[in-house]
Amino acid sequence: MDHQPSTIDPSARLAVLCQEEPVFLGPFLCGVIRMRPEQIAAVFIAGRRGAGEKQGSMATHLGSLRIFWHIMEPHGFFAGLVLRRRAALLGARDPRSVAGTARKLGIPVHAVGNPNKPEFHALLKETGPDLVLNQSERLLKKEVLAIPRLGFINRHASLLPRARGRMAAFWSHAAEEPRYGLTIHFVDEGVDTGDIILQKEFADVDPAWPYPRVMRRIMANAPALLWEAVDLLGRADFEPRPQTPVDKPHVFPTLEEARAYRRRLRRRRASK
Repeated sequence: MDHQPSTIDPSARLAVLCQEEPVFLGPFLCGVIRMRPEQIAAVFIAGRRGAGEKQGSMATHLGSLRIFWHIMEPHGFFAGLVLRRRAALLGARDPRSVAGTARKLGIPVHAVGNPNKPEFHALLKETGPDLVLNQSERLLKKEVLAIPRLGFINRHASLLPRARGRMAAFWSHAAEEPRYGLTIHFVDEGVDTGDIILQKEFADVDPAWPYPRVMRRIMANAPALLWEAVDLLGRADFEPRPQTPVDKPHVFPTLEEARAYRRRLRRRRASK
């Protein structure tokens, strides 16, 4: 997808396409909305984002929980369960609900199905945003990507092209030589392969930290970085940076990969 330099005025309209997820994603998106509610054209909610594998039997689901037990460690695991349970009970009244935050600020909220379907295309054209922040798990097709004037962008929790795919911050943290960062990039039909708008590396993350603490550090300034990237698109001289992915995108870790991560974490902590 070609992205030509365009001028964004202060009233440019950003739409948000996302799923509800109260642990890490919800706070980020609520922060984006609260920072500049006047520039949010609409919020499109494509259901809820589950933990672990998206499909499968009860055994698969229980296996995902076992993997998360290793990754999140006991305190983070139970904290996440509490947040998810509260979100299920309160719905839009939950303080981490994206839909609830948007409605409180008078921003239109739409429940949508598959964003690759014509029904969503028509709704997006009617809403008319200049740009869409995609934080859903859907791979989008070129027909929908071409609708907004400036395209779709994504917030990814790694220094692309490193750690493409799912749970990027985890794979960065689990690496033998970890590096931590955030990337704001254009969305294309690939998996985290679009041109890079802005990146920020975090040198103050301790490799011995638990994964939830790593995520909280990385996401703390993510709303501001997102809006900084949007502002960059308003510069006539700005050109996004193409990336050349060299590795396959990551998927949800296996139990053995989660156990290997915990062993590595123990070694890091023992060496301090």
